[in-house]
Amino acid sequence: MGLLNNVISVLSSAAQEALKNGSVKEIISSVSNGKSIDVASGLKAALKLGIETAATNLSKKDGFLADAAVRIGLPEEALTAFNAVQSISQNATFNSILNATGVSIPSMDTIVTLFNRAAENAAPKSVDIFTNAITNISIADAEQILFGEDNAATAYLKDNTQSQLQNAFIPSITTSLSAVKIANMTPSDAWNTYASYNNKLVELLDNSAVKTGLEIARMTGVLKDEYFEKIRNLSEVKGDLSEYVTNKALDGLFLKVSEKEADIRHNASARVSDVLQSVFGRLDNK
Repeated sequence: MGLLNNVISVLSSAAQEALKNGSVKEIISSVSNGKSIDVASGLKAALKLGIETAATNLSKKDGFLADAAVRIGLPEEALTAFNAVQSISQNATFNSILNATGVSIPSMDTIVTLFNRAAENAAPKSVDIFTNAITNISIADAEQILFGEDNAATAYLKDNTQSQLQNAFIPSITTSLSAVKIANMTPSDAWNTYASYNNKLVELLDNSAVKTGLEIARMTGVLKDEYFEKIRNLSEVKGDLSEYVTNKALDGLFLKVSEKEADIRHNASARVSDVLQSVFGRLDNK
C-alpha cells in the first residue's frame, strides 16, 4: 500500500508539473472542444425548434398581418406617395391631375394585406431553408453564445447566414406573390398597378405648370408643407417587390426565433429534448 501511495504521489506531481509546462495542452483542448460540440448542438437544437415554431405560427391566417411586431407594411417610398396623394386628392384641381394618370390604385390596406398573405403563404417553406443553414453553420465560441444575450444564438445565425437565407427564400416569396389573391388580385398585380400609377404621377409632376400649381397650393395653405415636400420628392419605384417582402418576412421569422430562444433560456418547460435540457440547464445556476 505504501508503494502504491508513493507511485500515485509521483504521478500526481508529474501531472501537476505537466500542467504548469503546458505539455498536456492537447488533452485540455480535446476536452474543451468536446464541451463546445455539446453546446453547439444545443444551440442548433434551440434554433431549429425556434424556426419550426415561428413558421407554424406565422403561416396561420393573419400570422403576419395581425402581429404588429412582424406585420409587413408598405415600402417607405410607397407610403410617402399614398400620404401625398390622399392629401392633394381633397383639392378638386389636383384631384383632376391625379385622375389624369388613368390608373386607379388599390387601397393601402389591400396592398398591405396582400404583402402579409404572401409572407404567410411562404412561411412553411422557410423551415427546410433555415434547417439547412442551421445544420451547416459552424458555431464558434459556443460557450460565449450560450452565456450571452437572450437572442445571442439567433443573432449569430442571422449574422452568418443572412445572404444565404435571402437567396434561398426569394423563390418561395416570388411564387407566393403571384399565387395569393384577394378579389382576384395578387400582391404582384396590386404592386404593379401602384408602381405604374406612381411612375405616371412622377411624370406629371415634372410638368412646369403642375409644379407652379403645387407651389401656389403650398403658399395658399391648400397643400401642407410636409406633403408638398413629399410630392415634390416622389421618385419612380421598381415593379419587382420580391426582395423587399423577402427581407421583411425574414426579419419577422428571425424575431420569432429569437423569442423562442429566450423562452428556452428562461423556462425549463420549453426545453423539450435531452440536449436542450442538458445545455440550457446550465443557465439555471448562472
